[in-house]
Amino acid sequence: MDSYLNIAETVLRFARRPLTAREILELAYTSEIVPSQLHGRTQHKTIGARLSEDILLHRERSVFFRTEPGRFFLREFLTDTSLPERFRTPMIARRRARELQRGTALAFSPQALDKFKGSALTRDSVLPLLQSNEIHYTSDVNHRDNDEIVVWSFVMVVRDDCVLTYRHGRYREGRDAFLKRRSLGFFAPIIDKDLDLFGRHDHGIISSGLKIITIDLDLPSEITFRDGNDLDSDIDYFLLYKEENKPRDLLAIIRFECPEWFDPVSRRLAINDLNWMNLRNPVNHIEDFDPWSQSVLQHAQKASS
Repeated sequence: MDSYLNIAETVLRFARRPLTAREILELAYTSEIVPSQLHGRTQHKTIGARLSEDILLHRERSVFFRTEPGRFFLREFLTDTSLPERFRTPMIARRRARELQRGTALAFSPQALDKFKGSALTRDSVLPLLQSNEIHYTSDVNHRDNDEIVVWSFVMVVRDDCVLTYRHGRYREGRDAFLKRRSLGFFAPIIDKDLDLFGRHDHGIISSGLKIITIDLDLPSEITFRDGNDLDSDIDYFLLYKEENKPRDLLAIIRFECPEWFDPVSRRLAINDLNWMNLRNPVNHIEDFDPWSQSVLQHAQKASS
């Protein structure tokens, strides 16, 4: 056996039933078909990621399909009437409508950030404050006090020198200043449910952002959360956005390296006008971007000058 896909195909053909990635790996070791050069703590996640990648890339031409989330089987068994129908029924991925997460949102008191000059804050200067008593959770991100600074994940999907951009639709953005404008990032507020075991160091900022692109771009979770707490993404910096007579927002700018095999398409639900933009090229019409993206672009220009 020379690859995880070959291992999965052999195990599923022998088992003749849908299995999870972990079950595939366990049977592979029991059958002694895992070569010595394949090893690691999270091999089941690697198998899950490879299977998801193959299904997403090849669609109906893939050897594999899902019968339900996280459970894989072989297409060669689709017409095998000796198997239960539930084993031979591919899962139909119903697109979930994405709304702003509602509820308690992570926020800073103004005193916590006023000590910093300018709008751009370093990762190392903000993360320690998340462990202090200067943070709290608002009752509602849409109805907060003017002195509350809500924290948002702002994920930039990048490949080489390009960033994936799109236009806001009402599916995910109702603010007039954002509607129909182009955006550099996928964003959401950090809510209390984002604070899990793997997000203690950043209060769930990174995992929140990765959840958003998983939903918005239909990426398999095995790809975005490839190695549990060893995430492939990190916070570049924080950006404090100020608008007159409105509460401030703190954007955690996160870079997600898009897999080479993944090609976003414009027909995905409510994600309008997807395009790759080369960050090295000057922006001629910055007013075409939403206010947060304009701030990110302006910060990038200052950093490069």
